[in-house]
Amino acid sequence: MSKKDSKALTTSFNPDLARKFQEAAQKKSDIEDFIREFLVQFLSPDTKTAYIKDLKFFFDFLRSGNVTITHPKDIQSYHFQLYRDHLLERGLSSATVNRRLVCIRSFMKWAVAARLTDHNPLDTVKLPKVQTESPTVAFDDEEVLRMIGAPDTTTHKGRTHRLVMVLLFHLGLRRSELTNIQMHQFAQDRGHTILRIHGKGDKVRLIPLNEYVKQEIETYVAPLNLGAEDYLLQTELKTRNTRPMDGATIFRVIERYARKVGINKAVSPHSCRATVISHLLDTQQAAIRDVATFAGHSNITTTERYDKRRKNLDKSAAYQVDFKKEA
Repeated sequence: MSKKDSKALTTSFNPDLARKFQEAAQKKSDIEDFIREFLVQFLSPDTKTAYIKDLKFFFDFLRSGNVTITHPKDIQSYHFQLYRDHLLERGLSSATVNRRLVCIRSFMKWAVAARLTDHNPLDTVKLPKVQTESPTVAFDDEEVLRMIGAPDTTTHKGRTHRLVMVLLFHLGLRRSELTNIQMHQFAQDRGHTILRIHGKGDKVRLIPLNEYVKQEIETYVAPLNLGAEDYLLQTELKTRNTRPMDGATIFRVIERYARKVGINKAVSPHSCRATVISHLLDTQQAAIRDVATFAGHSNITTTERYDKRRKNLDKSAAYQVDFKKEA
């Protein structure tokens, strides 16, 4: 190594870096320490929040039975099994139960990979079968048009509400995906205007914007003079949001305009996502795998569960049975 190269490797003492190394090397004494290390692998704040919540439920359940866990190796299969049964007894949906259990399994899978334990005892416990039917209600095409046309677009608030519904109904976004959109996520790619969405599990998907959606966005942002780091949805015309719009606000927007146009059924932002996915499946203008990519589903089985509007009886194979007598 030359003298010049050797000199380049020499750096002055960095007390902040030394502190970080010392903290990382400290022996963990509480399950919270392991949870924090587990969460480091995830980039999405929403994913971290969801995992913290689900893991807290599990460890609170164990503590209620006088079981204290300080290390992943202390977790046993019967802890997991009793927790599964507890969730089912509470009447939670199989999908919710599965989500909470998968979180714990992921934690233990990480613990095995990190050599904190030599096996995952939770692998032997079966998860409940997820029901394919979902209570989520979808809108029909006429209801979608009435909803989008309902806000008073002479006001900034009304324009914001309209854009919320345009993006939910046309892009099939999850509520958190919508509220977290920042201007730098819009880009040009091979002749397409795209929106880069950070979805579940830190997965990124690119959604091209058609002319209608592009025009709606351009009309909305024109008077706002937004910077690259600004959030798309702004609650005020003259000030900038320093945080994303509250997800509860999105929920209230959908409920408000559903009532305004006379839709008397339980709806939510997820109803909008179910609507656009159902619409694509119903029209059959796009292959189901393309619909799954659009929605951010890793498995097309998940996409099939969103088929809320198709008239299954009308299209039943039973109508195709026709045994004709031979001449």
